[in-house]
Amino acid sequence: MRIGIWNISLLVFTIIGLSSWAQEGGEKKEGGEKKDIAPKIPIKSLKSWIIDLKDKDPSVRDFALSAIPNYGSSTSEAIPAVIDRCLDPDAGVRVKAVMALSVLEILDKDIPRTVDALAKRAQEDPQAQVRYLAINALQRFDPVDARRTIAALVDASKYPNAYEVRRIALIALVKFGIDKTTGPDVKAVTAALIALKDPAIPVRYAAITAIALLGKPNNAMVSAGVDKALTELANGSDKIFAIWAKVGLANQDVLSAATHVQFLSRMLKQGDLQVKLEAMRAISVIGALAKPTVPDLIDLLEDKDNWVVFNACLTLGSLNVEAREARDPLTKLVAKKDVYAPVKQAAANALESIKGVTPKPMPKAP
Repeated sequence: MRIGIWNISLLVFTIIGLSSWAQEGGEKKEGGEKKDIAPKIPIKSLKSWIIDLKDKDPSVRDFALSAIPNYGSSTSEAIPAVIDRCLDPDAGVRVKAVMALSVLEILDKDIPRTVDALAKRAQEDPQAQVRYLAINALQRFDPVDARRTIAALVDASKYPNAYEVRRIALIALVKFGIDKTTGPDVKAVTAALIALKDPAIPVRYAAITAIALLGKPNNAMVSAGVDKALTELANGSDKIFAIWAKVGLANQDVLSAATHVQFLSRMLKQGDLQVKLEAMRAISVIGALAKPTVPDLIDLLEDKDNWVVFNACLTLGSLNVEAREARDPLTKLVAKKDVYAPVKQAAANALESIKGVTPKPMPKAP
């Protein structure tokens, strides 16, 4: 069974649906008295809303799709009817249907059909918004359930009309394309290689991070293409892309990791904030092999920027026991009275992680 997490955008669409239901809003004066003329939200059973999904009026179908998620964890019986609305001729209804599938309870028996319906929208829908939301909804599923969508996601990564669709498709390919046993899906890696030439920077960024995270493909020709692309970017002028190229090279050949980790240490000392943040994220991805960066991360605990200190704490915590030498600096940071609360909590959590204790939920970033 899969239970989705409420997406704030779904609530926004619900509010929009409710407001558009009214012909007029607010109150009206009659005889000096105020009269509420706003429509009342119909109190109906879930089955009644499911019946509304087949109404000839698209606004009724739309409103039903806004209402059904409000029934919480008992909505699995609505799934077949909601899936059918993914093929609705009205684009607005398809949007709501796809959004609903990102949050509704889905029984195991309905997962294959749901995944296939979302993959079809991601691959074929004429509306970019529907494609984007379908890919977003797919990411609620485990790789074992959604690996079958890789071909559709590869097609979506080439969708010419919206760079955000291409970007999120590459992100999803990382989740579903990784295979620790046989190596990453070759189609996913190839799609990321092609996307390195995309005109949109966010797509190229998603492509390089995808290649870095997917790992070494079990295909000589594709692997050679990956090595060539990573080497070029690692030696390029864009430091952020170079950072992720280094992560990719380390992931391709663990024996070379030390050299690439040294590069990340140098990036931590750069003045550019984004470069520092990307380097810290990369260190978290590499994990234990990035232990040599701990002294440089400790130095960042003294940075004047709370955002840098916050992320340094997160990164040290991600290294767990490998960051044990950071215990004293982190302890001193927690003890300071004038430290911003989220930073103090992040430092405390890092200490717990280093001790091998499950930390508290992370605070909001400063």
